[in-house]
Amino acid sequence: MAPQPIRAIIFDCDGTLVDSEPFHYEAWRLALLKHDYELSLEEYLSHVGKSTQKIADDFALILGCECSNLIHDNKKSYFEEIQQEGIPAIQGTVDFVRRLAQEKDKRGLKVGLASALYKNVLIEMVRYLEIEDCFDLIISGQDDLNEYSDPEGVNKPKPYIYLHTAKLLNVSPSQCVVIEDSFSGVTASATAGCITVAVPSKYTADHDFSRADFIVSSLADLSIDQFLEKIKK
Repeated sequence: MAPQPIRAIIFDCDGTLVDSEPFHYEAWRLALLKHDYELSLEEYLSHVGKSTQKIADDFALILGCECSNLIHDNKKSYFEEIQQEGIPAIQGTVDFVRRLAQEKDKRGLKVGLASALYKNVLIEMVRYLEIEDCFDLIISGQDDLNEYSDPEGVNKPKPYIYLHTAKLLNVSPSQCVVIEDSFSGVTASATAGCITVAVPSKYTADHDFSRADFIVSSLADLSIDQFLEKIKK
């Protein structure tokens, strides 16, 4: 069977479009200090790519208390406060999104954003980067997956966010290229049946990307033609 044509390119946000991990780490550190727990950067890195709720659940287990929701809410509050200062772009990927947006209509492509972040945080980030209009669809793993049910949760590394994004874009998951930076995101994309491109950040360089179809160090110097040619090989 001949490969299906690529009809959509879907981006993650944290660690892919924005260099947000230092800010997430600081928000988690402050939230856990309320419980007299000092979170090291090394420990935090093992949680990169997980949903906020999953990380909060993990730390509640470590603390031995039923405080997952409190940890979650405090972290969310601290991060939204920190975010007001602006989260720096991963400029190579943001520039690639802008190039793609200019060419997507003539190439018959749709462009999506699918992130584990809350919708309000996600929208604020892309507005700050001035790329909100580049996307045909923006999906939040926290707010937009209510039709799915899973006792282990529906956010990444579960595949639902990419299945849902493909459905709303009216394309098959196998016709979607997903750009991710973490094990959790790559797992979600690969399980959904999408073509998966890993672009590791310095925080996820040690993650297992064995399920990615391709690994690239940066999108900064790739034209749209060069990128699509890599995918087709």
